[in-house]
Amino acid sequence: MRSFFLFIIRHYVVFLFVLLELIALYFVFTYNNFHNTYFINSANSATGNVLNTYGNFQEYFALRQVNDSLMKENAQIREQLLLSDLPDTSDVIVADTLGKPLYSYIPAEVIGNSFTEPNNYITLNKGSVDGIKENMAVITSSGIVGKVVKVSANFSVVMSALHSQFVSPVAVKKNNAQGRLKWTGKYATHINVIQVSEPWQIVKGDSVITTKISDMFPPNIMVGTIEDYGKDPGSNYYTLNVKLSTNFSALKFVYVVNEPMKAERDALENQVTDAGN
Repeated sequence: MRSFFLFIIRHYVVFLFVLLELIALYFVFTYNNFHNTYFINSANSATGNVLNTYGNFQEYFALRQVNDSLMKENAQIREQLLLSDLPDTSDVIVADTLGKPLYSYIPAEVIGNSFTEPNNYITLNKGSVDGIKENMAVITSSGIVGKVVKVSANFSVVMSALHSQFVSPVAVKKNNAQGRLKWTGKYATHINVIQVSEPWQIVKGDSVITTKISDMFPPNIMVGTIEDYGKDPGSNYYTLNVKLSTNFSALKFVYVVNEPMKAERDALENQVTDAGN
């Protein structure tokens, strides 16, 4: 304590100067309108900058929560759009709209992704506890991704469309020329549509989409656009070279497609197949 008082006494001139300066500034800003206004504006500006910076930090750390919220909202919008696209006939409405949607969507985050191998897989942060099952389709807002092949309680593995064994029926949007997807294993940006029987009136830039005959994807999901096509040697079929609408090298969020009536459809088709055998 004695040292503290000695320090004050030794430097009392400095402390006295600072005190007098503060008093002088108080009188200047209190009794002078110009200086008072300038001080208030400067203080408000400084406070605003601090609050703005603090708000930016809060927004940055809240991005994950915002993304999750947007994914859920998008999933709900997709369900509503699908329901609004149902044909307006009494038979279909009775058969397909008994309080259950044709499709529902489970948003998930990509936590593992390969796209340069001959057979590529994607890992999601959702599993059976979230309602995900094997053979469910996976899409993004821009197009197809693949199908679920393995599921644990909290994770699932997806066979990417960039896989040698991935197969799905698709069609050219404008004329319904149909074929099936086949990845060549060369580029993560392109995929082939093989066994197209009549590609008449096809031009570069035409869209390729999923169809109603798919046992995996909902109809009208984007696959990509045609870049070129040619006839297969020694056959009557054509192969389309399609630029994928999904950027597989930048996957972050996806939707897992749940089709509540799929089990009933599969069971009925298997009965017919078994009877034919």
